[in-house]
Amino acid sequence: MITSSIKLKNIAFACLLGMSLAGCGSDSDSETKPANEEAMLQKNVSALVLSSTGNALAAAEIVIAGQTFKADDLGKAAFTVQIPKSATHVVVVFKKEGFISQSLRIDVGQLGQLSANLLHVKQTVSIAKIEEAQVIQSVYQNAQITIPENAFVLPNGQPATGAVTVTFTPWNIAGSDLNAMPANGVAQDAQGNIVNLISAGMITATFTNAAGQKLQLAAGKTADIQMDLPLESINNQKLLVGSSIPMWHFDEAKGLWAEEGVGQVVKAVTSATGLAVHATVSHFSTWNWDFKFVNAGSVFVQCKSASVAVPCHITAKVKLKDGSGLTKVNSISAEGISIINMPSEGSIEWTAKDITGTLIGEKTSATSGNVIIDLGAPTTKNFVKCELANGTAVACSGKLNGGIDFSLPKEGGNVLTGLQNVTQLNWEATSAPYETVSSVYQYKGNQVSGLTGDVKIILSTSEKLFDKTVYELLCKSPDPVFFCQVRLDGSFYSEVKNLSGSFLKSFTIPLDKKVKVYLPIPPAESVDSVWINAEAYIYRNGLENRKVVEVGMNSTLIQFDFNATDWCEPWKGDTTYPEPSEQNMNKYCWYEMPQ
Repeated sequence: MITSSIKLKNIAFACLLGMSLAGCGSDSDSETKPANEEAMLQKNVSALVLSSTGNALAAAEIVIAGQTFKADDLGKAAFTVQIPKSATHVVVVFKKEGFISQSLRIDVGQLGQLSANLLHVKQTVSIAKIEEAQVIQSVYQNAQITIPENAFVLPNGQPATGAVTVTFTPWNIAGSDLNAMPANGVAQDAQGNIVNLISAGMITATFTNAAGQKLQLAAGKTADIQMDLPLESINNQKLLVGSSIPMWHFDEAKGLWAEEGVGQVVKAVTSATGLAVHATVSHFSTWNWDFKFVNAGSVFVQCKSASVAVPCHITAKVKLKDGSGLTKVNSISAEGISIINMPSEGSIEWTAKDITGTLIGEKTSATSGNVIIDLGAPTTKNFVKCELANGTAVACSGKLNGGIDFSLPKEGGNVLTGLQNVTQLNWEATSAPYETVSSVYQYKGNQVSGLTGDVKIILSTSEKLFDKTVYELLCKSPDPVFFCQVRLDGSFYSEVKNLSGSFLKSFTIPLDKKVKVYLPIPPAESVDSVWINAEAYIYRNGLENRKVVEVGMNSTLIQFDFNATDWCEPWKGDTTYPEPSEQNMNKYCWYEMPQ
């Protein structure tokens, strides 16, 4: 329970952000489930539930104090909820099948108008034997989860074995995904203070067995998570290999991020920046690499329609000078609101809808001053649905006219835009990737439509993204180090089938343990040759140890045996890197010299 005056001030500070923020209440931890013996308070509530790309989520559920309400076809809902009079805050949960649940901790006095954005689940991965040590890979951002053998347990604590489905969603911090950041990025740090976060990477993963039971890591077991870092700087802080980043997991029951552990920046050949974020975790939910975000700027925002101030739902995408950013979602009154904690330099991209979800507005502003968002009727309005060629409805995401993102549940949804000077709409959509035993596929389709009316996008093309063949990785070392980084640069060829391809993969695995991975190589009977140049790196006290092996098509074990004496100083970007000499030949890692 938060009771100190310092913590209360921090909560008040977060509330001044003007967002539907968690932590905007008193220090009470009152339960908000209805109780027959307790006097109840009735609150009239309106809510709007959208996807991360701003599309209405029909039939989304809003759960407050044990009571469930549903949104209409425009993603809006109006209802009366009963709350114990003694409650000072409630945790509001927003749910939609195929999307990551969102929850917000909200002061009872601010409960009248709510909004939330939800991110769609990006990929489902099938695991044949969850009891095996393996790397679970996503097709997005080179994200991966490395698990040891016998890592998971059932809800009753018994070991989990057999087939498991993993819903695996890496969040793109450089795109619209952050529009759906849980709790609006509000967190409780290790000292109990309410803080705001700016993300360097985020992964959501859930593990479900064939019986529908949710699995968790067993006591004493850990897993490693990693994903590419698309930016070299976060919150105007340059990131380097070895940089530490605090870790946070999302506590849906509390509607807050909770600080737990520390992650680090590692080298990644698959990343455009050459960097990835890595962490070791003891349980699964949504995990976030985050810095605390504190700035002194402020901006006033208000919505108007036909010059009349109106209440609205806003999404504010804040971009800092270095390209990193954060997003806030909120419902605001007609009077508008001042939002604090804005950066001194940067920009804000605003999108807004009125409380009916039918009027829209957009604006780009600086991070200070006054912002008036004009709401008007959309120029295009379509109900869009994706189906496979056999008529099966599926969730999909894509682009409209090459630039506007959309994401829709399998039931479809309304897409509104303010596009100007267009006479037709071009829709491109894909399903989430799906797997067979040996390959990963994705359905694709496109459609042309008018500016209004229903649109059905038939995903008639099944495109193979890649094959997957099982290999085993093993790093053996006499030195106790944290982990081993493996780079695999490979190619394959078949003259008869006119088949060829190449790949570049990287993995972070534990030492002295065989780990199963899937490489994008066709089955052995389909190719004439396979060649893999494999490199592995371990690090200790700023030094590096590297091994290189070559693997052909007759082996599926890639093993590295490190020598305790082969440590050297890696090149760190210093232009005064010395020339090789008899004295320094064993000191520096010469293969790291830039070309």
